[in-house]
Amino acid sequence: MYLVRGREYLAQYPNFNLVGREHDLERISSILIRKSSNSLLLTGPAGVGVSALALGLQAAKNSPETPFDLIVKKLFWLNSDALFSSGDSNKINNEFQSILKKLLQTPESVLIITDTANFLEAAHNTGNAHFINALNNADKSSNFQVILEVRDDKLSSVLKASTNMPELYTLYDVKEPTGDNLKSIVTVVAKELSDHHKIDVDDEAIEEAIRLTSKYRDGLGLGGAQPQRAISLLDRALASYRQFTHKQHPKITELLGKIAKSTDDTERQELQQQLDQWQQDWQELKSEINKTYQYQREAETLRFKLQDEITKLQEDEENNKSSESAAIKTFAQLTSGGFDSPAVTKLKEKIRQIDVEIAQNNEQHQKLVKLANKELRLNRQEVISEFSKVSGISANKLDENEIENLINLEAHLLSRIFGQDNIVRHVANSVKVAKVDALEEPGPAMSYLFLGPSGVGKTEMAKALAQYVYGDEKSLVRFDMSEYMEKHAVAKLIGAPPGYEGFEAGGILTNSVRAKPVGIYLFDEIEKAHPDVFNIFLQILSDGRLTDNVGRTVDFSEIMIIMTSNIGQSYYLDPDLSDEVACELATNELNNTYRSELLNRFNGRENILHFKRLSMEVIEQIIRREIDKLNQAYQPRGYTVEVQDSCISAFCHDHYDIIRGARGLPGYIKTNIRPFIVNHILHNPHDQGTFKAVYNQTTHSFDMNFCKN
Repeated sequence: MYLVRGREYLAQYPNFNLVGREHDLERISSILIRKSSNSLLLTGPAGVGVSALALGLQAAKNSPETPFDLIVKKLFWLNSDALFSSGDSNKINNEFQSILKKLLQTPESVLIITDTANFLEAAHNTGNAHFINALNNADKSSNFQVILEVRDDKLSSVLKASTNMPELYTLYDVKEPTGDNLKSIVTVVAKELSDHHKIDVDDEAIEEAIRLTSKYRDGLGLGGAQPQRAISLLDRALASYRQFTHKQHPKITELLGKIAKSTDDTERQELQQQLDQWQQDWQELKSEINKTYQYQREAETLRFKLQDEITKLQEDEENNKSSESAAIKTFAQLTSGGFDSPAVTKLKEKIRQIDVEIAQNNEQHQKLVKLANKELRLNRQEVISEFSKVSGISANKLDENEIENLINLEAHLLSRIFGQDNIVRHVANSVKVAKVDALEEPGPAMSYLFLGPSGVGKTEMAKALAQYVYGDEKSLVRFDMSEYMEKHAVAKLIGAPPGYEGFEAGGILTNSVRAKPVGIYLFDEIEKAHPDVFNIFLQILSDGRLTDNVGRTVDFSEIMIIMTSNIGQSYYLDPDLSDEVACELATNELNNTYRSELLNRFNGRENILHFKRLSMEVIEQIIRREIDKLNQAYQPRGYTVEVQDSCISAFCHDHYDIIRGARGLPGYIKTNIRPFIVNHILHNPHDQGTFKAVYNQTTHSFDMNFCKN
């Protein structure tokens, strides 16, 4: 009741097949046959397949290739819901002690608890907080091992439940599968989804689901990790596709499109005949399917009614028995239906007939559905369409060719980053190498250190890369390094040691990368961070890996790292220094501030880039871009914003501040020009026309006028 044998547990998943996890299975198998620390703490994000991996151990026992050392292990799953269902503390304690006793008497037994955090919480709530200690004491026996499954966001609470955990258990962090392993897992599950929805799934649809759910990860509600994200998207896409196509078959839509495009009368007539025949056949098929639905409902209603009659008859007979206790059943009663009365027997026979008819009807229904779905196939466009609904990103954006995007990356960046053409070219080439080059190297996907005055495009470069490489500025994660000035800042990034405050929270950086292992991480103003923080960066930039406070290794290989620094600000802002001299002096200060081993990690210092001061011509270009943005926003509503070049030039000369850089001028437009536009629209919602902004050199501000069309 409380222990489920491995083969019985596996039988609940008749089509279970563990694929793409061969390495993980081998590693946990080797842990189980060790002498010490041979119990397992399996952890990973939701949806990564922790439970499937444990189930794979039982499935592996059926393979002739599995080593005998693993085959002899007797796996038992704990039914925690049944154990705690009574709520009686004493009963629960006695049952749990009985479970441990049975396992200790069973050589090579392994107890598997599927949700350890809930198990411990239930034990605590029923007054059995000592269960973890009892479990660990039993675990010290050579006959008994434990596999605890726990989601990574609950790991800290499980670890702190007992000080013996690190001694008895080996932590195994189940990572998201990637590449061929991920595809093989999703392909297997896609077949199960196909059987459920009775619609075939195209290989390209599977690849597209993997691509989209790997590239976009924020706030989609598709599950915590791969492969669950891709599987969930395919399931949703199949459901939407099935619902849509069962209203109108795609063949009918296709014929309607051909008729609309055709200019030949004969061809149109033939197409119309095909359409009429398709629509007739489709309606007839749908009608037949609906009939089977209707019959099923009516038959089930009748079955319930007959069952209610049987219950009422049996209750009446029981009441009669109590008043005629000496009555003896007739021979007919005994022979016609056991101890049932003739009336009950007759009703049960009717139910058996109905069950046969329901089964036959269901078989016919399945054949009709299969016929209806015969030409249906989920393709990549349907997956893109479904993901667009989930994410809010337009289907056209999702369907962009990534190769073409990389080819045009430099042009895209130049449309947002002005006056830094050499840096844009350098960064664009580096991204292409990181994305396409087959040579595998340790470290993050890219690493940059940006120097230069404020407001020249350093942060804008990071945002533009997030937009054009990963499709969304949300893929940019920013860390303000002024928040990490104290010595204990390292603990904030990777998590506090056990026993210290904040241990349960984990590390801000490591948690973020585990949840979002693909994207751009911006570390702003690194000179403000405590020197100890750079020991962490050395490891990240060198190996592309970092271990958090509980021993989980976080992978940075798909992360682009950008750091910015204000070092050398005085040189960049000095109008008497040329760009070359300012860069040279800033480099000298940089070398005196940071160790060589850190600076060398930026691609041998090739990726330490100096952003130049912006010329007045570039500043004017930025303001024109801001005006263009206003026009793009308001032109669909019938409004135009007009500013003469001479006014832009005068405005920039009067208001440009080298200390604030390009940030100050767009801020002026937002504070002064945009409110005038918005207020006019609010008071005159039906107007259409042109807003003319004329720069007044006396007041150093724009005079705004509106000209009606």
